[in-house]
Amino acid sequence: MDDRAIIQLYLSRDERAVAETDAVYGKRLFRLAMRILKNYEDSEECWNDTYMKAWNTTPPTVPDI
Repeated sequence: MDDRAIIQLYLSRDERAVAETDAVYGKRLFRLAMRILKNYEDSEECWNDTYMKAWNTTPPTVPDI
């Protein structure tokens, strides 16, 4: 799924938005968190917090990129 379609899911408050975001970006996000934090549990929490922040801020904010 492309980014525009994922954003539309967030804007319509469809919970599939989080699953689709994870399918596209999840592995990269988790690897980045692991490289920075070097701890599985902390990285998992960061990964989860990222999705929660996206869910809570879209809408009303619509990302430009």
